Amino acid sequence: MDITAYPTYQTGNNEFSFCSVGDQGVIELRMRITLMDAETRFYNVGFGVWDAWKRDINDKATIRNGDTDRILATVGQKALGFLKQNPRANIAATGSVLPGELALRTRKYQMGINTYYNELSEFCNIYGFKANKLDGLIMGDWPNWDGDWVRFEQGTNYDAFLLNLKDHLYVGLR
Repeated sequence: MDITAYPTYQTGNNEFSFCSVGDQGVIELRMRITLMDAETRFYNVGFGVWDAWKRDINDKATIRNGDTDRILATVGQKALGFLKQNPRANIAATGSVLPGELALRTRKYQMGINTYYNELSEFCNIYGFKANKLDGLIMGDWPNWDGDWVRFEQGTNYDAFLLNLKDHLYVGLR
């Protein structure tokens, strides 16, 4: 990938800190890779603004610091590094914002996958999640949404994304 990632610092087990530097100043961000299901080795990648008061990640904050691509490159590189260290893992992500804005952040992730699809698909299986919706709202709570994981196809919109290494097939694939 040709975007320079921010330097990261490990702050916990599969948790990393880095700073966004841009139009709004310097903002501390954190990313965390969390095991969601041990049987399927399903991990969630979450990131957002570090709330020092609550000592937690605010993944709904929008900072508009002008460095979105660099932030996503940083998170993406750490996630791929995690996969290389955990070759049987399945790592997933979806946008997490206020209701009605989910598609905006998820779309940004999809644009990144599309941009680096050829490079990623050389060593990763890429899946997209097609959620069942009622009145435009996804049924269930992440990561237990109602719907199906399918092989990623460029030009198709998805609600979440999952990567794993080529020699590993996600058991939740239908």
